[in-house]
Amino acid sequence: MKIALIIGHNQRSKGAYSNIVGSEFDYWKRIAEKIKTEIPELVDIYERKPKQYYGQEMREVLQELNKHNYKYCLELHYNAGASQAHGCECLVYHKNEQAKELASMFMARLQNTFGSKIRLKQGKVLGKYIETHGIIPVVNDNTRGAYGICHSKDTYILVEPFFGSNPNEALKFSVESDVVDFFVKFIKEVDI
Repeated sequence: MKIALIIGHNQRSKGAYSNIVGSEFDYWKRIAEKIKTEIPELVDIYERKPKQYYGQEMREVLQELNKHNYKYCLELHYNAGASQAHGCECLVYHKNEQAKELASMFMARLQNTFGSKIRLKQGKVLGKYIETHGIIPVVNDNTRGAYGICHSKDTYILVEPFFGSNPNEALKFSVESDVVDFFVKFIKEVDI
């Protein structure tokens, strides 16, 4: 069964920018295409066509995505913030245990491969105090970037493996062949 890679952002709105890896959109488009070249039988790529609004773009992507059955879906992003901000995190639907498990495995492998730190946050979700351990639970599509998570019929996680604004992290992820190898192995080896 295939997995879906959804390229974060698009030509109209390219997302965060890193002096080392470029824009989120350009970076992940290159990575996704290289992954597809390596394992074409296991991957489909989706890209948001520029429209007036994010919601319009994502509705179109999800209409096509939901015509298929995927093992899981990965929406590809990277974070940006202060130059010392670091670590990886994933957004998942708060009731999807499979997505939480997949996100945990993804981040553990990032930690082992790239030395990534899993971001710890504390806060309230649905009135309960939680510590996230890199997993950001999404309750509805009002959360930034949550449209795919809330509207996909398949398990869907939004991944943010690194901070493009952190030169040390961005350098690790600038070796695109290493990033492609990471994703190819993850897709081939991880089953949920």
